Amino acid sequence: MSDNSNLCTWLEMKHFEGDIQTRLEKVLKKFDLSPVEFSFLHYLYDQYDSKASLLEIKDSLKLSSAAVSRMAVRLEEKDCKPLIRYHSDENQKEVCLQITTSGIEHFKEAAQEVDRSLNELFSSLDFKKLRDMINSIN
Repeated sequence: MSDNSNLCTWLEMKHFEGDIQTRLEKVLKKFDLSPVEFSFLHYLYDQYDSKASLLEIKDSLKLSSAAVSRMAVRLEEKDCKPLIRYHSDENQKEVCLQITTSGIEHFKEAAQEVDRSLNELFSSLDFKKLRDMINSIN
């Protein structure tokens, strides 16, 4: 393998992604959230009416139906009660979730910390080195 710049870049990206994941897990632990739970709340928060069906969430987060259902239960049981479950008016079989007012506040607080951490990581020398590696490909 004479030219392994793509391989090295990919490995550096994986390493940096691991650093981000570790940092976000640590930050979100303070809010009793996992990164996937945070993404779940972000999806609901980002919706116009702050609600979505389990199927919409499943498709958006690329998770199985069972994983989305388990996560919804975990979030429902959290102290801050970030979401509520209900059945759609149009289809009583369709399960929907809505982020609560306390869930919105909890999400916003966590999002500020996540954003602060990401800003630190994306302004680091490691990220600048990775960006330069990506830009130098072809």
